[in-house]
Amino acid sequence: MRDQKLDRAKIAIIGAGQSALSCAAYLARAGAKVDLYEKQERAGGLCINETPFKRVGSDAIVSSVASYYGMLRQEVIDELELYKHGLQPYLSNPIEIVLLDNDQYVFTPREAPDQDESVPRVKIDGLDDKQIEGWQAFWTDIQKAASIIYPLYFDSTTTQKRVKEVLIDHNLPKIADAIFDKSLEQLLDQYLSNPAYKAVAATCTPGFANLVGSVFGCIHHGTASTLEIFGAWGQVRGGMGQVTQAMQRSAEAHGARVHPGKAVKKIQIQNGRVEAVLFEDGQRLDAADFDYVLASQDIYNLFENLIGFDEMPGDIKDYLSANRPSVSAAKLHFLLSEMPVFKTLAAIKHNHKGVIVMAPSMESVRKDSQAVPKGSMPLELMLTMAFPHLDDETLSRDVVLTVDVHYLPARLEGGRKWTDDDDKALQQAVLQRISQQCPEIGALVRDCYVVSPNALAGRFAVASTSCWHMPMTPAFLFEKRALPGCAPYQTPYANLYTIGSGNYPAGNVTGCTGRNAASLIMEKLQK
Repeated sequence: MRDQKLDRAKIAIIGAGQSALSCAAYLARAGAKVDLYEKQERAGGLCINETPFKRVGSDAIVSSVASYYGMLRQEVIDELELYKHGLQPYLSNPIEIVLLDNDQYVFTPREAPDQDESVPRVKIDGLDDKQIEGWQAFWTDIQKAASIIYPLYFDSTTTQKRVKEVLIDHNLPKIADAIFDKSLEQLLDQYLSNPAYKAVAATCTPGFANLVGSVFGCIHHGTASTLEIFGAWGQVRGGMGQVTQAMQRSAEAHGARVHPGKAVKKIQIQNGRVEAVLFEDGQRLDAADFDYVLASQDIYNLFENLIGFDEMPGDIKDYLSANRPSVSAAKLHFLLSEMPVFKTLAAIKHNHKGVIVMAPSMESVRKDSQAVPKGSMPLELMLTMAFPHLDDETLSRDVVLTVDVHYLPARLEGGRKWTDDDDKALQQAVLQRISQQCPEIGALVRDCYVVSPNALAGRFAVASTSCWHMPMTPAFLFEKRALPGCAPYQTPYANLYTIGSGNYPAGNVTGCTGRNAASLIMEKLQK
């Protein structure tokens, strides 16, 4: 039902990424007049499809930054009718294989009646029944914790203390003790000792598995759900850009308007409020044109570039200065002349579908956790790879390999920003790493599209160079993901809210942030 008070509400949203689009859809459904102003020529933010290989004659579609599906909440899908608006998730088989040193691996097929049981699931040195039982117990506890934390993402009053209490109430004392105070490696020590198993688990968190905060990252990824199968990661027919396209259609169906190519130049502040929004093309919105301004940028872009230092409160300046992310990531899309063969996959007759991970040793992870934040490249790259076209013929008739590089310095040694030359060096380093499984990979490359900290900061205007906007560490989780002195989503300015991935609950394409922020705005308007 539309609310009469919301019918008179005017909402201006700066940016049109997944959080902004989901927020717009909820507000428009409630009756508000919603306009989204997007710098790029299309909506979607980091969750878009592109065709970067036209220069070499290929129409292959790639999911530029967000490329794996599962974190989008079923509540958001149902409430915004995203299936009706074209969203088509699917599951691949197998789920994944993690490739380790010395031809070791952990292979996870998707359970099916016709599954080939002749393929060994695990090839790891030094395994015994105790280690296997510990591995299974660890993942049982992680998934149980994920199911407990999942509903809390819709309650932005949740605190870290409350999370611990809930975990203890559900008989998960090990997880409660470690989630904000210990590393994933320390938690694993309570279940098993095998170093290869630890290296596999280290690939399941967005940070370094030997640092505090990595336990939550692992649980956060465990909250994935595809086709209502909890814990399941998948893909989207037509690429991840279909997620934001479905959100946009949902929002527009209820009157929201997206204005592409409308870059904001300045947010003018006066007397603690937004008085005007100025655009690069000379247009402006004055206070009479909006009741609230919602900004989906990362907070560094919002405060340093759009608001400016003169209008920034001292505590915000100190907060931004002290907490700028030092670790980023990258995604590379390789257009290949033919399908490559990875030696371990060929040996077990793997179909090269699903997720393929190359995992460094825990020793390398520990060393890189110290070196990468200081600007050094990792000693041994952690890669997550996929050939999406094998399951989705709508993406390409050509061979495309998508590669995520898990952690890279946000700035290089000496504080130097990334350049095109650094992108080329990264490309070669990735190919060198893949050549351990496929020696001929370099000769198969027709073209490569690199989305590194260079592109994140430049083309995508993510000043933090982090797709999560803020780190996934205890200093920035739950109640601590808000700005100093502010409630979740709020800023020091009465009519300005921030709704990007740096807000509660955390990063990834969840739709939670947009839903929660819309609920807050609707509550204020109704009052």
